[in-house]
Amino acid sequence: MGDDSQPMWRRAAAGTLHASLILKGYLEDRLQEETGLLLADNEALANLATEGSLLRMSEIAERLVLSRGGTTKVIDRLEEMGLVERRPDPADRRATVVAITSAGREAMAAARKVIDVALVEMWAAHLSDDDEAAMLVDVMERVLAANRGRPRH
Repeated sequence: MGDDSQPMWRRAAAGTLHASLILKGYLEDRLQEETGLLLADNEALANLATEGSLLRMSEIAERLVLSRGGTTKVIDRLEEMGLVERRPDPADRRATVVAITSAGREAMAAARKVIDVALVEMWAAHLSDDDEAAMLVDVMERVLAANRGRPRH
């Protein structure tokens, strides 16, 4: 990361990846320790709560950028904890959808507090102002938009 001979774009990408890995590991540890949830659990709950409706497993997998098998494990774990429930799809009785429960909403709110404290400590405290944060948001949104749907290898 400290190699000044590298192009700035490469240094930025490497720094983003490294910071992301460190932050993800820290968030995962804190979240699991304080709430019993994994980051993927929280993301699934957030997607179900934000959507405000029922999601099929394939939709959850796409949003979490997980395989169907990985998504099944997440939903199985959340269902076992009473945080989500599977239901027949009202539009297609052959299909199944997942809904967040009231306990799931409570767990998500608790997780949000843990994540916010950790993000302030590890991220926001190191930004100089909202303009700097807005610049980062702009760059990340462009990179994500350009790469959405790209196959994972």
